[in-house]
Amino acid sequence: MRMLSLLGNGIALAALPVLAVAQIPPDFARKAQMGAPAAISANATIAHIDAAGKAVHIIRQGTNGFTCSLIPDESAAPFCADAQGWQFLADAFTGKPKPTSTAPGIGYMAAGGMHHETPDGEIVMAPGANTKMVQEPPHWMLLWPMDPTTSGLPTKATGATYIMFAGTPYAHLMIYQDPKTLKL
Repeated sequence: MRMLSLLGNGIALAALPVLAVAQIPPDFARKAQMGAPAAISANATIAHIDAAGKAVHIIRQGTNGFTCSLIPDESAAPFCADAQGWQFLADAFTGKPKPTSTAPGIGYMAAGGMHHETPDGEIVMAPGANTKMVQEPPHWMLLWPMDPTTSGLPTKATGATYIMFAGTPYAHLMIYQDPKTLKL
């Protein structure tokens, strides 16, 4: 995975080139806001990340510490995360060896997403010769390194809760529950 490097409260950007507004699809902000319940996305920063994870454009500055965007891969799935969650995801998408977030973060993918899976059901961070894309239902994530051996949680998407990317520094808790049904 690749993503841009963000610092601090999730909206200060590390010296990255800025995209021209013309390169951003006109419905980008609307699609990005589909990543979280309206109570969160209505006041979130909306950021566009290029497919290479090297350029960013702030479409709208938010006021609640959350940032919404589209995953910069073939899925273009909408997501929103708080500052710590955004940093965790940014580090993963930019190929940092491990997350630099300093506390657990929360992320929402209220429209679902996609992941790469091997024939034996292992979820991997990047496509490979034998992987396939698998649809994920709406979910939310606890973005903090998780260890399946100490938690006892499964590492395959066979139930409502599992650890994604087990065995990597980016292992995190996935909860298949529609964030739009949560009482916020």
